[in-house]
Amino acid sequence: TSAAAKGDKAVSEKSQCKQIRKLQQFVDLASNTTKLQEVTNNNATKVAQLQAEASAAATKLTTMQSNATLVSACAIINASEEQEDRCEETFELQAFIALASNTTALAAKTDNNATKIAAIQAKASTAATKLQALTSNSTLQAACPAILQKDQCKGMKQLEKFIAKANNQTVLDKATKGNSTKADKIKAEAVQAQAKLTELQSNKTFMDACAALGMAGKTGKGIDSGASTEAAATTGKSSATLVQVGNIQVTMLSTILVVA
Repeated sequence: TSAAAKGDKAVSEKSQCKQIRKLQQFVDLASNTTKLQEVTNNNATKVAQLQAEASAAATKLTTMQSNATLVSACAIINASEEQEDRCEETFELQAFIALASNTTALAAKTDNNATKIAAIQAKASTAATKLQALTSNSTLQAACPAILQKDQCKGMKQLEKFIAKANNQTVLDKATKGNSTKADKIKAEAVQAQAKLTELQSNKTFMDACAALGMAGKTGKGIDSGASTEAAATTGKSSATLVQVGNIQVTMLSTILVVA
């Protein structure tokens, strides 16, 4: 079997295992009345629809799980994926709690909206409880530093992409539709991002670690704003994105974060 064929098989197995995980999560959700009512706002029609879809999902899940070879491979693959998911959740909770306690960043993210600020701060208590449960798992936390390193390298590439787009007048004009106030805000954010990027790039240990992951260059995809094309990504909708690079937080407008 060629190396390419083995690689294709590994990718196929990973995608199938991911599908099994998603199906299992969906089936579990549909069988949990409390969570189901929560995600549907107790809408009986939506509940019934999800339960019907879960029935079909359960059938597909059973079929996939009848493949003993696949199930065996997934036991290993999904354990790793689950571990990474929990680490990512840890990082997100840490960033959220840090945001909730940073009055300056919170004001910037919410446009100083008192109602939104209060809502975020109220959720921080629940987030802290979840974080405590995750950080008390020593096995999980032993694996998280390597995953954090990868995330930090991705964050660096996101900063690179943002700076490049912010300095591209054509993209900037499309993103802001000629709104000079928005353009000035993006340019100011780019200056802040450049300072953080320079700080990261001056850290040889950090850069060597990123190089080992193949993530040290300036050719990364950066942040995917959810748009499939540059035109779609530069419609002028300006939801703010909080980028976390280690302990560094940079708020950037998602309109400028387009997919190359």
